[in-house]
Amino acid sequence: MRVTVARTAGFCWGVRRTVDKTFETVEDAEGPVVTLGPVIHNPQVIARLNGEGVEVKDRVADISDGTTVVVRTHGAVKSEMEAARARGLDVVDGTCPYVKAPQVYVQRMSRDGYHIIVVGDAKHPEIRGVVSYSVGPVTVLAPGEEVPALPGVKKVAVVAQTTIIGDAFKAVVAECALRFKEVRAFNTICYDTDERQEDARTLAAQVDAVLVVGGKQSANTRHLAEICGELQPRTYHIETAEEIRPEWFQGVETVGVSAGASTPDWVIDEVVTRLQGLSAAAA
Repeated sequence: MRVTVARTAGFCWGVRRTVDKTFETVEDAEGPVVTLGPVIHNPQVIARLNGEGVEVKDRVADISDGTTVVVRTHGAVKSEMEAARARGLDVVDGTCPYVKAPQVYVQRMSRDGYHIIVVGDAKHPEIRGVVSYSVGPVTVLAPGEEVPALPGVKKVAVVAQTTIIGDAFKAVVAECALRFKEVRAFNTICYDTDERQEDARTLAAQVDAVLVVGGKQSANTRHLAEICGELQPRTYHIETAEEIRPEWFQGVETVGVSAGASTPDWVIDEVVTRLQGLSAAAA
């Protein structure tokens, strides 16, 4: 059984930047270190940080004085950032620059009187943070959801969750162009997301089965699994090598491995090793 790993599998540069910054902060800080929300959506990384004494806190109000606060890759709600700085806490901002972009656009365009439309998951921490930067009305649309009537609105500004599938953003922009007098669209989908999704499509079309590796709470990993599943019915979303089942690979000659942007290299390596072991046992 031949195993092929997608070229873009594993940490994107933004996640790697934040994870490295968090571990460096742990080494350098004189006092306790916490993250404001899980630093990334990967249980294995969170477990390693817990082993270093790093706790996850969801609110600044729950953080003790003298603590260093690392902001998660997905960013934080504006009021929480302000609360941390107002208390004089040492804040290490790990927000991915690609996530910063929609925050900036939303703040600027809402100040200019645009109704903000965000395409993404309203419950996702990235979107909660983005929405918090608006000074006016905001509408959050899940991918595939139709644009509401919005009576009286003449101009809208549209941004996207960094990890959504591009077609979802395109559909909303197209609908807005027919509905409103003025539309400003900002493609805030991460370049890495587009590239990773295209690699997943190519891989899924060439193999007999696909493993998509990453946290079950990771939006970009779930989207990869959806994309692969459309092209290859034998697609399995797993977090670790322990979840692999030998019966998935009966009659399979080629296996593709893709992984979300928050999946560490060591987790991918363990999955590949497990697959190679199954192949050797079947030989």
